[in-house]
Amino acid sequence: MNDARTVKGFLVGALVAGAIAYGIITSKQSPAAAPSLPTMAAPAFQAPQPLPPMPSAPASPREAADQLFNTAMMAGEQKDQATLAQVLPRALAAYRALAPLDGDATFHLAALELEGAKDAEARATCATLLATNPNHLLALGISRRAAERMGDAAGARDFAQRLLKAYDAESTRPLPEYQDHQRMLPTYRDEAMSALK
Repeated sequence: MNDARTVKGFLVGALVAGAIAYGIITSKQSPAAAPSLPTMAAPAFQAPQPLPPMPSAPASPREAADQLFNTAMMAGEQKDQATLAQVLPRALAAYRALAPLDGDATFHLAALELEGAKDAEARATCATLLATNPNHLLALGISRRAAERMGDAAGARDFAQRLLKAYDAESTRPLPEYQDHQRMLPTYRDEAMSALK
């Protein structure tokens, strides 16, 4: 009888101990502590790269003409005859299609004509500026160059004298073409001074 009680007590104690041990084990292995399955790392977000800016198309025929003017004159300065031969006729046509021309566009046309060795045409174009402003420095400068290349020494000298006489007062006028081509004014002045030596 005592043996039966001893065995029974032993079994109950074992069951209680097992239950306690099971509770401890399961509490330690909570879902939060359970090892997680390996997952693939999400790719890092990359902002889309901006596209390179598209070249802006000219907004007007005048802007298109001015772009051709700049390209032609740069080609002339760099002695790039291939580019000049390709662009110059287009630039001339663009300005002639804009008539009537303002002072700046008239100067551009005359400069292009001079660049293309159309000296008589350049001189005639400048005459339209000089008809309204006899002291127009850019027109006088191109006219002097054209006359010199045409072998008109007297005409070249006259344009040089007129330019130098008008230079101080005229160069301060806020004409758009004077502002846009400011570096040409002292160039034409220096050329006129050299021509009169």
